[in-house]
Amino acid sequence: MKKNTFTWSDAIEKVIRENDNYATLKLLHQQAPQIYAEHNEIKGLTPHKTIDERVQRDKRFHKLVPGLYTLVDTLDRLPKDVNPKTQTAEQKENLTHISIQALLLQLGQFYKYQTFTPDKKKQYMNHKLGELASLVDFPKFTYERIIQRTRNIDVSWFNVRGMPSRVFEVENSTDIKNGLSKFMELVDFKTSMFVVAPAKRENEFKNILKQPSFKPIEKQVQFWTYEKVEKLFNSERETNELRSQLI
Repeated sequence: MKKNTFTWSDAIEKVIRENDNYATLKLLHQQAPQIYAEHNEIKGLTPHKTIDERVQRDKRFHKLVPGLYTLVDTLDRLPKDVNPKTQTAEQKENLTHISIQALLLQLGQFYKYQTFTPDKKKQYMNHKLGELASLVDFPKFTYERIIQRTRNIDVSWFNVRGMPSRVFEVENSTDIKNGLSKFMELVDFKTSMFVVAPAKRENEFKNILKQPSFKPIEKQVQFWTYEKVEKLFNSERETNELRSQLI
């Protein structure tokens, strides 16, 4: 291929093909610039924005779940539990849940928080979620009875004092009440709480939050869509890259 005809999309495609026909956004950000630089001069400080734009707009790419991409022409070569043509609804839900947890764990580290997930052994492509978390053990920041309940929250961010600053429950189709009941254990802490779910569940979330039993945490809880998490991750990934060049 001629030097001046090798595009960012070509670099992204090569990364995907070399990684069993799918790749996380993190992997694309790491490897695509190296491959592109073998053929062209990289103009600008942050190629990540270009990568994010290409995987969304170029029709050769297909988003499996937030933060995970493949090629349209290799869909049939994917494992059955990943291929959208063959995976079950349960497999799709599980993959989506894990991918959102992965994005949240990475976001927490962008913001310099210590991050924890109880699902350390769950596989996210070539990684385990535990490899994306900075904490192996859940901090013992309060009474044991509260620890036992809150340590099962999907993703937690802790500040430098080891206190829970942000917590996230990913609710694709599971009971939102269960997630909110875990949050109730943190009612006496200055913790921001987030239910992360498909946009179609926002009204359901609002109706449940209005119930008297959840009123004590009403002002601490927000609803975030998968799209919002992915958009924030893309933005912060670029900002984090720029910031690292100043240090």
